Amino acid sequence: MNDKPLDFNAYTEMKDVMEEVLPELLNTFVEYMPEQLNDLNKAIEDNNPDLLFGIAHRMKSSCNSLGALGLAKIAESIEMIGRGGSIEGASEITPQFAEQLDEVISFFKQELKELG
Repeated sequence: MNDKPLDFNAYTEMKDVMEEVLPELLNTFVEYMPEQLNDLNKAIEDNNPDLLFGIAHRMKSSCNSLGALGLAKIAESIEMIGRGGSIEGASEITPQFAEQLDEVISFFKQELKELG
């Protein structure tokens, strides 16, 4: 999974459409996603594939909605593991998700500064 975490074209298109609500969406993502990552890791730790599936599904949707398509693909891979009734392999994928999430959050924080 070597896709860039954020598709700048998709983000720019979304940014143009969501003008007024963009800061709220970015703030929500920046605040919400680290909590979701913690919950995802807890689901893995607790060997809970149903919870893993649900969290990864929400994360995928959040990422897609803001143009973080590469990040969404990783979340989808984790989602599929949980959907299959397992957590096997999720702990190997989650660190890549976390690393790319940090990149996206840093970019969104900069965007928020620029948006004022």
